[in-house]
Amino acid sequence: MHLTVCWDRAGDDLIGVFSPHAVAWLRRQMLGYQQLLEWRYASYATDDPTAEAVGAPLAASPTEYPPLVAALREIIPEEEPEPIRLWWEPDVIRWLYAGTRVVLDSLPTSGGVVVLRETNQIEAWQAAVPNMRVVFAVATGVWPVPAGTESNRHTMPKSDPTRFNWDRQLTEWLQRAVDGLTEIAEPAGQTS
Repeated sequence: MHLTVCWDRAGDDLIGVFSPHAVAWLRRQMLGYQQLLEWRYASYATDDPTAEAVGAPLAASPTEYPPLVAALREIIPEEEPEPIRLWWEPDVIRWLYAGTRVVLDSLPTSGGVVVLRETNQIEAWQAAVPNMRVVFAVATGVWPVPAGTESNRHTMPKSDPTRFNWDRQLTEWLQRAVDGLTEIAEPAGQTS
């Protein structure tokens, strides 16, 4: 698979040129990431008195799935007390899920040209893709499981040592794809 991506501007639009194989791979990974977020959200308590009072499901306990733990630690400060992290988590999961929808909607069904016309599309790419990258890197064994989750390594897919270098390259490519987008994009929230 050819991994090059090139971002450029065409008026107010940001154009990303990927290989069609890279777009297909990114779509598969983003769909898997979206399913992971759906799975976690489905585990939230709705019959809890606090959940009923606020009208939203809440996390009853921290996730133990190492890739998701790593992804959440990227956003929710680990030094916060557990009740605060559990309170914030559903909002973070919903926000990331919304980002996955925007990224998936922006990926072409054929070819390799991505067109981002709106600030929310750029922001979704800048949030969802790096977070999915964390999940991918931990799930494939490129990055270690987060501290405290070693006993749950068995819940992850078995990593394939013959794919390690390739998975590492994919992890680095995801970072370069977002870095390239960020370099060409105006800072989020600014308009021309």
